[in-house]
Amino acid sequence: MISLFEPGDLPPMSEVVRERRSVAQKRRAAIKRTYAAAQFNRLTNDFVSQRTSANAELRRGLRTLRARSRELARNDDYMKKFLSMVVSNVIGPAGIKLQPRAEVSTGKPDERLNKAVAAAWSRWSHKEYASASGKLSWVDAQRYYQRVLARDGEVLCQFVEDSNPYGFSIKFIDVDWLDETYNLLLPNGNRILMSVEVDQYGRPVNYWLTPPSYDYLYPENGRARQRVAVPASEIIHDFLVLDDEEQTRGVPWAHTAMLRLHSLGQYEEAEIIAARVAACKGTYIIPPADDELAGEGEDALHPQIEESIEPGMSQELPPGYTVHDVNPLHPNANVAGFSKVILQGVAAGLDVDYVTLANDLAGVNFSSMRGGMIETRDVYRGLQTHAKEHFCRPVYLRWLRQAIFMGAIEGAHASDFARLDEPKFQPRGWDWVDPMKDVQATVMAINNGLDSRTDALAERGEDFEHVAQNLKAEADIAGEYGLNLSAGAPTKPSVKAEEGSEDEGGDGASHK
Repeated sequence: MISLFEPGDLPPMSEVVRERRSVAQKRRAAIKRTYAAAQFNRLTNDFVSQRTSANAELRRGLRTLRARSRELARNDDYMKKFLSMVVSNVIGPAGIKLQPRAEVSTGKPDERLNKAVAAAWSRWSHKEYASASGKLSWVDAQRYYQRVLARDGEVLCQFVEDSNPYGFSIKFIDVDWLDETYNLLLPNGNRILMSVEVDQYGRPVNYWLTPPSYDYLYPENGRARQRVAVPASEIIHDFLVLDDEEQTRGVPWAHTAMLRLHSLGQYEEAEIIAARVAACKGTYIIPPADDELAGEGEDALHPQIEESIEPGMSQELPPGYTVHDVNPLHPNANVAGFSKVILQGVAAGLDVDYVTLANDLAGVNFSSMRGGMIETRDVYRGLQTHAKEHFCRPVYLRWLRQAIFMGAIEGAHASDFARLDEPKFQPRGWDWVDPMKDVQATVMAINNGLDSRTDALAERGEDFEHVAQNLKAEADIAGEYGLNLSAGAPTKPSVKAEEGSEDEGGDGASHK
């Protein structure tokens, strides 16, 4: 027999073992060099690793997420506070104000046209014109828009050619009219994703509105739940794009905090019930066994026992009776600490400061409160910019076109549209905890060329031109009546005010 290998051709067994060990060591080293969160072991077996798209995730869970977010908005105190914080800080009590910016050929403001547009917009902003239902003024519509956007994650608003003098109003539509189960590939290449028809670039083309299954009072010629396609040019469908640009629907803002809020609500309810039970202290009077009863007749079976109690009272029970006190141990001393930890996670998920959300001012000083407010207000400024671009501007442009066509703007013509299509929307601003030091710091920045009056007033939600007009009007009135308003001129901050600190501990924090 011919051997394929000579004995001398085979490597020693020791070399084979070393080679195998070397390969195994390299493999282990390669595993150690991977991302820790990408490893599969007993600690990561419950860590989801399935790859899905934003639309796929929304299609499966959006309806449930929205229903639970609405439930929290109805019944959870902290969710209600969160929505109130968003509306109050993004929109404010006066709403986002419109400031037309038309210019003449020399580059100066066209005051006549700007005033005419502002006056017409102000008249339209009343509830009888702004909303098709006649229920919402323009400020109310802004506040409703922001609340629904935060609660549901998306807003539907339809442009309506109304019979009012401006020929225009808006109407909000419940996003439940967008059926998440309606998904289709059309012959022209468009796709319908959760009732939103998009083209090849993902731009909305039509919105297919379907009455929700629970709204059974929408028959049309005897047929209920008929889908209707509304062109995207007639609809504002606004949401925050969080995952990827292909996302066609919005997710409720509280999606990461919902479980914590629900669990905290259940925990607090259990603690309240336990505290109520503990507050109802009482006494059980245990009768003796029948064979231990003394005497005969009805009185022996049911002796009279005094049930009322007074301070220092003592009472003798019938023979054989014993007393057992009912005294549940409560309240739980760990409730406050546990609730605080949960609410801190909720505040992080909602992207707001914990102090304001929880109304917890214990251990808070000026500097710590100011630090949280600055970060949160940056979030609100971003939301203000979003509201201006995605809601206020589309509504204004459609209103402007219709108002010019209807002749509702005095002296405005179709050729003026291009001069009026880039207005300024002025959102609200904020004052700080110590307004005096804030004003002093602003005056110092302006005097040293580090800031301008225009930017400083915009930070407070005011317009420099509007303030200048008011100051001029005041000066004219004061001159007419012979008044001296110089006493109201700004003064230089004192050295003591500049060197002072906001906290009792003297941390010396300043506004800027």
